[in-house]
Amino acid sequence: MTPRYPPGVRGHKALVVVASCAAALVAIASSAAADVAQPRVTLIGDSVMTGMQWHNDAIAIMQAGLDVDWQVAVCRRLVAPSCPFNGQQAPSLLDVVQKLDTNIAPIVVVGVGYNDSEALFAQSVQTSINALLQAGVQRILWLNLREVRHPYVHMNAILQAAALRYPQLAIVDWNRYARSHADWFQTDGEHLVDAGGVAMATLAHGAVMDALSPPAARSVKLPVAHVGRRYVARLAAAGGAAPYRWRLAAGRLPRGLKLEAAGRITGVPTKAARVQATFWATDASGLTATCSDVLSVAR
Repeated sequence: MTPRYPPGVRGHKALVVVASCAAALVAIASSAAADVAQPRVTLIGDSVMTGMQWHNDAIAIMQAGLDVDWQVAVCRRLVAPSCPFNGQQAPSLLDVVQKLDTNIAPIVVVGVGYNDSEALFAQSVQTSINALLQAGVQRILWLNLREVRHPYVHMNAILQAAALRYPQLAIVDWNRYARSHADWFQTDGEHLVDAGGVAMATLAHGAVMDALSPPAARSVKLPVAHVGRRYVARLAAAGGAAPYRWRLAAGRLPRGLKLEAAGRITGVPTKAARVQATFWATDASGLTATCSDVLSVAR
């Protein structure tokens, strides 16, 4: 991916948001707060993230209250050798993690993937997550890809699936956050202009502040449904910026029931069942969380 360079940045007020969900289990979008004045964060990115690093206003937003280690380089890949740029080759994310080793921060923001092969992406994501966790990282906040190219749709699905397997991983939904803002991007739809750098810094900083805060989710069991009787239940979300949009991430609902985008489960179940489902919540600013629950239908 050939990078282009955004111009200067204008001021922008930072917005701190958090997304979490509660159906039967506590959401996975937060971790324990670190009781320090300047929590350490490692930011590993490619040329898209230079839209933050190269502009003072975006840097100020990202570093507000945080000690940020900027590991950003043009043409970076996750595991495979990075593509050459100006006669140099950036270390991959895996190289960076191995070099930092125990000096890596407990929270890592990842913005890498645009230069990676779709065919190798799933394995590269797996290898990257394992390396980060082995180095002692407690929370991985991964900005997904803006879906301006067809492979990015599949690659984002791979990231979402990984978040279901690893509670330490949260997907920061840059794709949704930036969907209606073509003015944030250069002509390739990927690299950032000044406003885009501020926007990405705002979203990433909010995700970090979320990870430093205790979860605000409530544990609310889904009530038992009954065959032939109308059923209504609502999934709960805490924190973040309303409204929340919900979808079924894994599993299924009993026959006759459906999940509405607003978080209501409605319908008339037709047969006794006991199923497990995982729900995906996205807040108005694009942050996401998942939670799982068992829904039972009695006769």
